[in-house]
This record gives sequence, C-alpha cells and structure tokens, in this order.
Amino acid sequence: MGGKSYYCDYCCCFMKNDLNVRKLHNSGISHTAAKATYMRQFEDPRKILAAERKKKPCKRYFAGYCKFQLFCNFRHYSDKQMKQLEKIVNQLKKNRLKKKNNPQQAKHNLPASLQPPNLSKLMQSNWHLSWG
Repeated sequence: MGGKSYYCDYCCCFMKNDLNVRKLHNSGISHTAAKATYMRQFEDPRKILAAERKKKPCKRYFAGYCKFQLFCNFRHYSDKQMKQLEKIVNQLKKNRLKKKNNPQQAKHNLPASLQPPNLSKLMQSNWHLSWG
C-alpha cells in the first residue's frame, strides 16, 4: 500500500493506509456529506436555486451548527446568498439568450481551419489553372 497514512481530500483528515479503514471511512456519513458539499459546486445553479426555493430556512444551521449539512431538509442559504444565486441564474439566462440570438458569434471563436468556408472568396478563385 505504501506510506503510513492516507489523506482524505474531502474530509481533510489522515487515517491508517489500510483498505478496510478507507472503506469504513468512505461509507461514513461525515465523508458522504463532505463529498456532497464538494460536488455541489459543480452542479447547475438553476437546479440548486429551484431546490432551495422550496425549503424553509434551517433553524439549527443559523443558530450555529446543523449536523445534517447538505442532507438537511431545510435551507442553509441566507437571504443574501439566495439573491446572489438568483443573480447568477439570471446572468446565465441572459448569456444563453445572446447565444441563441447570435449563432454567428460562436463561429468566430473557432480556429480558421474549423470555420465554414467563405463562398464569396471561393467563387473568386481561378479554377482553370493547371497544377504542376
């Protein structure tokens, strides 16, 4: 196995480098919650906002500590954080509308070899020349 200890990136803790110890740790609720918290940053903000709007604020969390973390049935976002999340979602909607309204903009970001051929330049070519 190599080394004397194993470091869990999600939980920020060291443990004995043994298969059974790691399996036990990875199946624990604290590791599962820490991993879910980490993976939450890669979720779609619209999905998060829709789920959090349905929840009521968590009294335990805002009083100091909620042991359920992301598995809590109540919201752990403050009103200020909810407004920031709404701004992010609105900005994403605006960006998508701009892309839908201007499909040519996406083609300009491509390298020259991947852009569609310009037909006006192609028609100006002299195809009657002989090669070699």
